[in-house]
Parts: sequence; C-alpha cells; structure tokens
Amino acid sequence: MPLLQTRHEQSPSSRLLKLLFSSPIRLIVISFAVVILIGTGLLMLPISSQGAPTPFFMSLFTATSATCVTGLVMVDTASHFSSFGQGVILMMIQVGGLGLATITTFFFSILSKSRSWRLLSIERETTSADGSINPRELLSFIIRFTLILETIGAVIFIWRFWPYYGQGAIWRGIFQSVSAFCNAGFDLFGTTAAPFVSLTSFNGDPIILLTTAFLIIAGGLGFIVWREIFSKNKSRSHMFHVKLVLSMTAIALISGMLFFWIVEASNDHAGALGLLPAWQRPIAAFFQSVTTRTAGFNSINQSTLTESSRVVSSLLMFIGASPAGTGGGIKLTTFAVVMAVAMNGLKPEEKPRLGRHHLKRTVALRAVTIFFFALFLVVSATLLISIIEQHFRSSIDTSFVDNLFEVTSAFGTVGLTSVGTPKLHLTSQTILIILMFIGRVGPASFAISLMKREHKPEVVRPEGNVIVG
Repeated sequence: MPLLQTRHEQSPSSRLLKLLFSSPIRLIVISFAVVILIGTGLLMLPISSQGAPTPFFMSLFTATSATCVTGLVMVDTASHFSSFGQGVILMMIQVGGLGLATITTFFFSILSKSRSWRLLSIERETTSADGSINPRELLSFIIRFTLILETIGAVIFIWRFWPYYGQGAIWRGIFQSVSAFCNAGFDLFGTTAAPFVSLTSFNGDPIILLTTAFLIIAGGLGFIVWREIFSKNKSRSHMFHVKLVLSMTAIALISGMLFFWIVEASNDHAGALGLLPAWQRPIAAFFQSVTTRTAGFNSINQSTLTESSRVVSSLLMFIGASPAGTGGGIKLTTFAVVMAVAMNGLKPEEKPRLGRHHLKRTVALRAVTIFFFALFLVVSATLLISIIEQHFRSSIDTSFVDNLFEVTSAFGTVGLTSVGTPKLHLTSQTILIILMFIGRVGPASFAISLMKREHKPEVVRPEGNVIVG
C-alpha cells in the first residue's frame, strides 16, 4: 500500500459543474435560463397554439419575456396561444416573478433537516436577506404573501370581468392577478381582430385599473418591505430601508402621474389620454405612472404618447421598482444612493449621506456600479437598434426616442412598446431578449455570474490624484 496518495484529478465535466454551481448568484442566473429553455420547448408544441405551431425564435422571445416578467410580445397572447400555452406562460410568469431559486429553495428548506452553509447562502441570495433576517422565515412569508394577494386580486377581477366574459372571467381573472402581482404585463384581452389591446377598453372601470395598479405596486415594493410592515418587532435598520422605499415610491408615482396628466391632457391622437372623459384622465395618468415601474399593462396608446412623455416613461422604466420584489430596473434605492453620492461630491463630507444616515462605502460603490453598467447597456443597445432599424427596416418610422423606449422597457422588464415589437428586425429582437434576461437577474448578478472568483491577496497601491472638472 503506498504511503502517499495523489489527489484525485477531476474530469473536465466535474470541474465545469463545480464552476457553474459553486456560486449562489450563478445558480440563480442558470435557473432563469433553464426555465426559459423549458418554456421555449413547451410553447413550440402544437398543443400550445391555436393554429400552426409557434416557431422557435417566437417561442424563445415569449418564454424569455414571461420568465423575466417583462410583457414584450411578438404575438397576441390571447388569440395566438391555446389554453395550454397560456397556462405555460402563466407558470413561467409565476416562477419568474418569484424566482425558481426562491421556490425550489423554499421547498428544499422545508424538506431538508440539515442547514449547510451553501443552502444558507442560496437562501440569503434569493431573498436579499441580510444577517439580521432569517431567510427561511422570509421565504415562507414570500410564498404566503404572494398566494394571499394573488387570490384576492383574482376574486376582484373575476367579479369585474364576469359581465364581459361570463365563465371565461375565471381564467382571465386568475391570469390577470398573477401577471399584475409579478409585474409581467401579459394579458388575455386581445382578439384576432384587435390584438395587443391590454387594458385600453377598461378606462371606464376604475376598479379594474386600480386593482391592477395595487398588485403592481405590492409586487414592486419588495417582500422585505412588506415583511417589516407586518412584523411586530420592527428593526431600526430595516425601517430606514422601508421608509426610503415608501417615500421614493410615493415621489415617483405622484410626480409621474402629475406629469402625464398635465402633458397628455391636450393629446388628441387615437387612444391618447386627452380623448378620455375628464374623470378618467387622472386615473389613466396614475396608471401610466404605475405601469412604467416595470408592469407593462397600458390603458392608453403608447405609440401616441408625446415625445416628452416617452422620455419620462423611459426614465421611470430605467429606475424601476424596489429590491427583493417582482419588479425590474436598477431599483429606486439604487437611484437614491447614486443621487446621494452625486450630492456628496458637492459637499465637504467624507461619507455620502442619505437623510440622517451615512452610507456604507460598499453600498455606494455597488449602487454606482449598477447605475453606470445599466446606463452603458441601455445607451449601447439603443444605438445598435437605431442603426439596425435605420439600415434594415426603412419601411417603418422609428425615432431614437422610440428605440430608447423599447430598450428601457426590455431592460426594466416593463413590456411597454411605442413602435410595436413584432415590427422590429430579428437582430433588434435578439438584443431585446438579452436585455430582458440581464434586467431580470440584475446587471450586477449577471456580471458576477460570468466571473471566476479567485482569492487574491490585497495589494496596497499608491493613491492617484486626478483633477476632475
């Protein structure tokens, strides 16, 4: 028997699997890709369509949009897909809204008696929980809270849809509730004669619009915020986050509503806000402000929006909702931190301050990194699509603002379009698929998942003095 044993060399496949699953962030990114691929295969089945089977690229685009809870579509969901296909889309919306890792980790946490460090790290990453929150309790709260709100929403929608659709209101109500809470933007109101209508025919029913808006806001606020609101033992550190999220949400919603109400009041194009009765306009303006925060439903025609409204909508879509929720974008808190860092540059303070609190250096750096990485993606993609559409799609008139609107809608996982996604070139649609995926998993998470982490000793480097401005 030899005194020394050589270390067992791992096969290339074993090393690859270890690399893929060693990082919780990488595992989350892979889980979204797996759901998209499975959904693509299911949507290509003949049983998923009402007519001819859906081609691969169209199925891939739809599966990506559903899993990334975006809402951009190449075909009308109600008139193109069968009940089975709609069910597949609904399952992808639900899994994508909560995250496959969140759902599977929840059930694994229940069934598993052991508490390994890897399981704990995955739980924390999927829930965005810090050291003071029990991730298993937060996972349980997420599932229960989601089921309760989606059930309440479904009941209200079935009640309001029944006069229009009869028994068909049951499926439409369930689909609308899940899609709204997950900020997905998919709907079942289109027909072969009138596809892609979304909620434009329900401006006269404020209950439908306001229920949809409430579910969008509820999903976008983030589960940590809701847990803290309902918690008996309030955490001072978490309450600062809650107050910041609530105040930023209120500012974004109210300022957006006032802007659209004032600017679009004189817009008399077909389907525009200016053509609605006076009492419907504030509700439509509020809904436009809500849906641009990553939802994707629309009660007014987005193609008739004024150029200034499309720019403001793009800004709201870029900022998005709140962390640890079903919304996308760079997140409201990230935007608040970036603004605080920018203001700090004008003041003689060592640390950036947000309200009465100083921000950690790591938080400030992560926020600035996310902001500029996202900005680079959006600007680059807008330029690329503008070039592609200019050279290959001269038959349709798209402005730079239209392309910016489409790109921020994909990246912010919103789903609004002012030009019509099916009209875009195949290359442009491929870029949108990539943006939807990055926008859902998060720019920082996507970048980290591509890196191979290696521990390197810290090197002390000389400080460089750079004159700015």
